[in-house]
Amino acid sequence: MSKSQRLIPAAKLPDLSFSLVDGGSWQLAANPPGFMLLLEVYRGYHCPRCRLHLEALNDAKADFDTAKMDIIAVSMDTAEKAKTTRSEWGIKDLKLGYGLKLADAEKLGLFISQSIREGESDIFAEPGVFFIQPDLTLYGAVIGTFPFVRPAVADLLEVGMIVAERGYPPRGTLPPLDLAS
Repeated sequence: MSKSQRLIPAAKLPDLSFSLVDGGSWQLAANPPGFMLLLEVYRGYHCPRCRLHLEALNDAKADFDTAKMDIIAVSMDTAEKAKTTRSEWGIKDLKLGYGLKLADAEKLGLFISQSIREGESDIFAEPGVFFIQPDLTLYGAVIGTFPFVRPAVADLLEVGMIVAERGYPPRGTLPPLDLAS
């Protein structure tokens, strides 16, 4: 996929892989969800909004388990920063990854930022939430260009509940329209 393309719901996702804070690695192709996977890409340890959002996801983990939704969070952070995230933020119930590659962040359609203050990584991905189906296709995504706005955790949980209850299909499945013709 070139940088000018975007992910389309119901299309196959790129095969992502990254390291896990608790050891080992994670690869999308080797870990298809039973029902749905919520992949949260967060900006990194430097981001207080990320902390609030990950803490809220962690606190709601039992509700996501009941809804049969897996959760994994990842950033482009180093192992050291990700381990600090786990310990200082108290994110004990979520799978937490690190070392998301820039190329993979771009394949996901994430916006990339440069550091503007001390403590930030030189380059990092802006936030994104991806709902992934068992066949490793995208159900839907919420992609941000800045740190300030995140979907409410209750709204993220509602996605899975509505899909399960109603069989609600992915939306936004049309490719970009050629408006020149």
